[in-house]
Parts: sequence; C-alpha cells; structure tokens
Amino acid sequence: MRSNKINNIDLFTSSANDKFTKHIKTQSKQALEIINNKINWTKLLRPLEETITKTKQNNSPAGRRTFDLLVIVKCFILQSIYNLSDPRLEEEIADRRSFQIFLGLNSSDSIPDETTICRYRELFATLELDKKLFYEFNKQLTELKLIVGKGTIVDATIKQAHAKPNSNRDNDADFTIKRGKTYYGYKGHIAIDEDSQVIKSVEFTKASIHDSNAFDQLVDYSEQAIFADKAYANKTRRNKLEAIGIFDGILAKGYRNKPLSKSEKKVNKLLSTIRNKVERPFAYMKQVLQYQQCSYYDIGRNRFEFIMCAFVYNIRRLITLST
Repeated sequence: MRSNKINNIDLFTSSANDKFTKHIKTQSKQALEIINNKINWTKLLRPLEETITKTKQNNSPAGRRTFDLLVIVKCFILQSIYNLSDPRLEEEIADRRSFQIFLGLNSSDSIPDETTICRYRELFATLELDKKLFYEFNKQLTELKLIVGKGTIVDATIKQAHAKPNSNRDNDADFTIKRGKTYYGYKGHIAIDEDSQVIKSVEFTKASIHDSNAFDQLVDYSEQAIFADKAYANKTRRNKLEAIGIFDGILAKGYRNKPLSKSEKKVNKLLSTIRNKVERPFAYMKQVLQYQQCSYYDIGRNRFEFIMCAFVYNIRRLITLST
C-alpha cells in the first residue's frame, strides 16, 4: 500500500530548495508559480471559510482528517488543469515536485487522498462553494479592471451526461435537441466581458432548459451592450434593453413566413464577429482542459466541474492579460 507521505524528503530542506531553484524550470512548474503569485489566496478563501463555519458541519467533509482549505482548492485547480481523476491526482501529488510546492506541502505533511478530495467536492457542491469561489475571484479581476462591464456576450454549451439515458443513474440529466440531434445531459451557461473575454457569470442547468431562460441570471443590465445569438431573441427582451438604453447586440431571428432581410443578415454578420468571442472559453475547456463531457451523476457535482473549468479559464485570462 502506497504511503500518503511525500517521498522526496530532502526537497524542502533549505539546501535542496537552493539547488532546486537553479534547475531548469519546466513549463508546468512555471505556470503553477505564476498562478500562486497572481492570486490573493487569503482574500479569495475567507468568504468560503466563513460559509463553512456558519454551516457548523459537525462531521468533517474529509472524514477523520481535515486539510487546509487552500490545499483543497489548489487540488481542485490541479485536477481541472491536468484533467486528473481523484486517484490519479493523489498519485501525481505524491510524485511531482511542482505539485507539492504549489500546494505548499512539507515533507512531514500528509497528502489529501482520493476520498478526501471526493468528500470536499461534495461539500463544495452542497454549499455551492464553487460559485462563491468563482465570484470571489472575479472581484479580484474587477479590481484589476479586467471586468469593465462595457459589453457582455452570452452563450451556452451542451455537456453530455456521464450516464447513459436508459441507465437511471443520473436523475438530474435530461434531453434537448440541437440542430436535429438529441442530447442527454446538461447545459453550461456563461457571460463574458467583451474586451477581456473573462467569464463574468456562470449558470448550470439541465439540458432541457432553453438557453434564453438563463439570460437574466447572467447579465446585470448595467452593461453598455449585450451580444447573443438568435436563441436569445424575443420582443420582450429587446424592449427591455431599449428601455434601459443598452445596445441590443442579439442576432435577429428569421421565421418560416418571415425570413431575414438582406440588411438584417448584414447586421447579423457584423454582430457575429463580436459574439463569436464567447466560443473561446468553451473551446479552451474542451481542447485544453479536456472537459469533453460530465464526469458525475448529479447536477451539483457536474455544476462544480463546469464552474471549476470556468475558474481555471479566468486564471488563464488573468495570466495572459497581465504579462
């Protein structure tokens, strides 16, 4: 049976650290160092710790052993960045120096095992700490003027369920149809800042929920302009935007008996050049983070997974925009 203690005993001695800093840094280690330095961790985690304390959880979310919340959140970040299962994450922490340093673990510290990670995920999903983590981080991005609120772009993506439709293992997932194809699972909804492309807000629903139903939860109507595809188009929404004085960048929708005019098609084409920016976060999640489909059998943990990917994407935007 593998020990949960860090194997590289001498890594964290002063002499070992001196030598280690002289080594050629790997891209992975450099990235984790940048993440560590860019985020105000104390400010980020304080509201989460207060929420956990208020709930008075008599039973530890990690079983008999508890861990610093900072270590747990960083574990979730590693898991999202490197697409690691709970068992694989435990193994990688034990084997990789860069992971150990990122987590701030000393040679005498225990490593969070897969059961611990699983139970903390359950806690985050139950208390919606994933949402709190995401929005607290966005406060830091706002302070850095990376979320300015001039323009907002809204969109949604379908995430297929981990369970098969006829398995009855996932009681929260359901069906939707897109471009004539049937999907079983959920939808992740986002709104991004037009300029920085930072994800401003997130929602996660069953697949059957229409994209436009999450619109009011994603925007705060303080923007100068809002852009979205034709799925979000309706008269009531357009009237509201006009009444408030927000530029209506929602694509026009054609109907069987009323197709789009040439001028409407031209405007749609121009608006699409802006709206298409919202596809980039989804592409990053899918191609870089390998977030292809849901990993769990309930909406809470699947929401957690989606929001953690959005959180990591925003970390990436912070690094990109500040270097």
